[in-house]
Amino acid sequence: MRSAARSFSPLPPRSPRLPGFPDAAPSPWLASAARAWHAEPDEDAVARSVARSVAVLLPAGAEVTVTRLGPGRRPLPAPDPTTLRAWLDTVQLTAGEGPLPEALAGRIAADDDLRTAPWPRFRDAALDRGVRSAMSLPLDAGTAVLGALSVYAPEPADWSGAGRRLIEPVAAHAALALAAVQRAVHLNRGLESRDVIGQAKGVLMERHRITADAAFGILARASQDTHRKLRDVAASVTETGETPQPRGGSGTAR
Repeated sequence: MRSAARSFSPLPPRSPRLPGFPDAAPSPWLASAARAWHAEPDEDAVARSVARSVAVLLPAGAEVTVTRLGPGRRPLPAPDPTTLRAWLDTVQLTAGEGPLPEALAGRIAADDDLRTAPWPRFRDAALDRGVRSAMSLPLDAGTAVLGALSVYAPEPADWSGAGRRLIEPVAAHAALALAAVQRAVHLNRGLESRDVIGQAKGVLMERHRITADAAFGILARASQDTHRKLRDVAASVTETGETPQPRGGSGTAR
């Protein structure tokens, strides 16, 4: 990690009251923020909440993003694509260089002064938009990296000192909150799927006077034949009351 000759400074004299980085995230603040993150209903809401919470800790002008990894470990689109911070994320992901791609690969990456950064395409784009320093940390839940937390600042910053002490514990708590909400969402979806499949089996059992295993077999074959998720096939049965047909046929269940 690079070090800079000067730490994150306040904005110009017209805003003399603006503070620099605190030495670390205040414990009461972090505890309260983490509880709020764990209470969010889904992963997108956690990401937005984390970004908003972290922004209040930073000097004015700093930008915060949370980039999540989706299926196939592909970065998901930013929820606010027109903002500067989303644009900076996109530049890095498109160019394949910058602190964000490194963080998504599991490494903390930062540059205290982007004028000497080793990422030419990101460096030039950031400097052109008035961004002078950047840091990205992996959202590592212990079993997997779920995304990255990035901070972009308009002045050089001490990312190896106060900046890192501030952001690193925040990223750790954010990763755990994201993992917990992700598990809860997946569990709820699993329970909902089980309920829908159970209802569809009931429809088929009553209509065709067949066993639960036979009804499930009809659903499973229809899922394979149509390349649809089992839950989607079951939902169609419960909504329409119609028996899914095998590929290329119009036979009835036996």
